[in-house]
Amino acid sequence: MAGGGAPGVTCVQTRPTAPLPDGSLCLQPSAMPGSVGSPASRVQEFDALRQALAAMEATALNFGRAFINDAGVRENYVRKIGQMAQQVLADVRAGRATAQEGARFAVEMRNAIMEEARLQSSVMGRAQAERLKAAGKPLAALVDEKVAKLFPGRTFAQLSVVERRQVFESIIESAGRSRASVTSSIPRWRLVGRGCLVFTVAVSTYNIWTAENKVHAGLREGLVLGGGAAGGALAGAATGLVCGPGAPVCSTALFIVGGIMGALAGSTAADLYDEQLREFADWLGEGF
Repeated sequence: MAGGGAPGVTCVQTRPTAPLPDGSLCLQPSAMPGSVGSPASRVQEFDALRQALAAMEATALNFGRAFINDAGVRENYVRKIGQMAQQVLADVRAGRATAQEGARFAVEMRNAIMEEARLQSSVMGRAQAERLKAAGKPLAALVDEKVAKLFPGRTFAQLSVVERRQVFESIIESAGRSRASVTSSIPRWRLVGRGCLVFTVAVSTYNIWTAENKVHAGLREGLVLGGGAAGGALAGAATGLVCGPGAPVCSTALFIVGGIMGALAGSTAADLYDEQLREFADWLGEGF
């Protein structure tokens, strides 16, 4: 029978510098906990995180502006075509214009107002509108559609004067109506847009508030967000050439990429000219 002894520490050190629990099988004390990784790697991780946050800020800002803008443009479009159709219909019924003249004018004005609204819309809004309707229909096509709907099996030439007037007045009324499925989305667009802007303001405010030099941080935020807005605008100008008309998925992707690239360019510029930014921030700070 092997000789025994009191349980103790199994260790290569005869006199450990730190006490070890009885029964421990460790060969020596564990090292004190500390950070893993070199300082250079931590700096790289911080820079990557900062760039990702800048990209999120710029994307949220661009989407917020686009959604709120498109909601306002759509509301204005609905109001204009409604007012126009009511006025034209009143002129026709008062005898100031024939029904055919009123229908032709209403269709031309509807198409003109629609094109104006598309020019004011964001690249995503315009692409979605073009996908739903590539262009306004001419009067002749609308007459054929209304005749088939109101008087099935007959042609326009077979209609009486009263029936023809009914067709033209129906076209005028239709010129004042918008697509209900799109118009009903206006409140949702505005809500999403405001949410994106609130996120952008919150992140930007946090970055400035927690910075040691708040003026310098504010200038940096301006460069990042300004670069993102400029990148989104440049991408929007190129969507017609890259994506073509009626391509909302392509237009949205290009809009996002353009905003991110612009934000990263702004962040890079802030890093390159950091010393100048700090000097300018110090100069501004003296004025407050």
